[in-house]
Amino acid sequence: MFILPNIPSGSILGLNYSGMHESAIAIVAPDGTPVFAAALERFTRVKQDGRPPFVLMEQLPWNKISKVAISTEKNFVRPEFSESKLLPTRLQQVRADGLRHGKTFYDFLDQLPCEKEFVCHQFAHAASAFWGSGFDQALCLTYDSGMCNSPWFGGLYTADRTNGIHPLDQFSALHYAKVTSLYAFVTALIGFTPNKHEGKICGLAAYGQPTETSRSLLRKWFEEDFQAIESLMERAFVHETIQLPLTQKAKIKPFRDAVNVFSKQELAATVQEFAEQHVLELLSKAQSLGWMSDNICLAGSLFANVKINQRVVDAGFKLLFVAPPMTDDGSALGAAWHVLSRQSGFLPQPLHSMYLGPAYARETVQQLLETELVRFSMHTLPARKVAELLAAGAVVAVFQGAMEFGPRALGNRSILAQATDISINCSLNSRLNRTEFMPFAPISRIEDAEEYYLDIASVSHAAEFMTVTVNCTGRMKAACPAVVHIDGTARPQLIGEQNNPFVHSVLSHYKLLTGTLALVNTSFNIHEEPIVCSPQDALQGFFESGLDYLYFGDGYLVSFAENKEVALKYRQNKLPTSGALT
Repeated sequence: MFILPNIPSGSILGLNYSGMHESAIAIVAPDGTPVFAAALERFTRVKQDGRPPFVLMEQLPWNKISKVAISTEKNFVRPEFSESKLLPTRLQQVRADGLRHGKTFYDFLDQLPCEKEFVCHQFAHAASAFWGSGFDQALCLTYDSGMCNSPWFGGLYTADRTNGIHPLDQFSALHYAKVTSLYAFVTALIGFTPNKHEGKICGLAAYGQPTETSRSLLRKWFEEDFQAIESLMERAFVHETIQLPLTQKAKIKPFRDAVNVFSKQELAATVQEFAEQHVLELLSKAQSLGWMSDNICLAGSLFANVKINQRVVDAGFKLLFVAPPMTDDGSALGAAWHVLSRQSGFLPQPLHSMYLGPAYARETVQQLLETELVRFSMHTLPARKVAELLAAGAVVAVFQGAMEFGPRALGNRSILAQATDISINCSLNSRLNRTEFMPFAPISRIEDAEEYYLDIASVSHAAEFMTVTVNCTGRMKAACPAVVHIDGTARPQLIGEQNNPFVHSVLSHYKLLTGTLALVNTSFNIHEEPIVCSPQDALQGFFESGLDYLYFGDGYLVSFAENKEVALKYRQNKLPTSGALT
């Protein structure tokens, strides 16, 4: 049982549930302060779990919840005005209808003992970025693959702290092609899982170069063949596979044959360039229409692509903020904020922490270690001890405090290692059973950022959440090659002393010991599993991967070398995940 924080009376419960992926809840206090947020997958151990999130609600004090904000429309309503001023590519044939929620969706909502308010999905995305940005005024660009009951898959919004968020242009799923679907299709053709492994394509892209032949092919697919592609992808999005039935294989064969002449690197580079240019053209058109701001907020699954985010800020904006949970789980937070924004007393502060998930008591950790017969040591100066281990070349998993909300591990459910030896990418990926083309991300103290990262000021807030790549200094490239990509960029997390005192202290001690200003920070999970949530998950992941040390908050340190018998038991007892809500 985890520790639920104090929930103020009158709080709003934000909910994302679609039946497809990323079910999540977020609780926001009346003044706009996020209190608790978590995705279902962390509890069920089923990646991107989209089922009804009953398990997230078992401990909720419903008497403190004034309303449930649901991040989609109640019913699908065909838009009266569907013409986009920004999107260039209309479908050759207008869709007759959009995606709609079924009976299971409404049956689940009927069980919630609270008043409900439905929020446009794209408004929820925009709110998830703007209200955490700290900006007084900004443009908000949202873009994903759409949502049931919603006619939109994105839009451009104007937002300010006085008047809220209002649409400038909305992207109709009935009338326009989506670059997210094209990117997912190429992900599948290259051999990865669509709607899940697009990040691998982003990393692979730096190893190739776009060609005019491949550009022409993708342009034809987007402008002429998009609906054929999307019809093939419908099964892929539901079943997360491109292994189609025999009746469909004949339809996909021409597309497979067309890409056989390209290397995977060339195709990845081309689709990455295509997506980047698509977004930049939208923003250029917005500027020509007079829709301008110094500040830009991004949200929606397209902006999980950290290279696109870098290109956006390079296009001329002074400041960038990306919703830390930019995918659909984050729309739960955005829906709650959107509802609260219309009430008096709503004064959200800039986000500087996403440690909003479950936390576990010290007694829970100690009881687990003792029950499992795990040998451990206690340390009164744990940050210094962990820094010494890292300086000696050890890999240390960290489990402390409240779990992060969103796709990134930000120091509370992280694996830390030296960034000085590029071979760590192969050795650690092997331990974690991962296949990656992007190097690990670096974690650095905010006060050291300018030593390692170029032009960091415009994205420093976004970089607190590892949501954008930046160009690296020569010092960074020389000192920390394990976290610098082949194109000279890195995806940093900048950490302040107030936001994560333990990890900040580890970095400070590590700097004194080595002179190096960054460490590897990668998520604490085995490949294809969600980031660990509970102490039990942490032990399972630690012993299965064979990392060197596991640090639990409050000074508990576990050595793999001292627990080989326990590790063997964990490896032998691991069973395939059933997906049951138990």
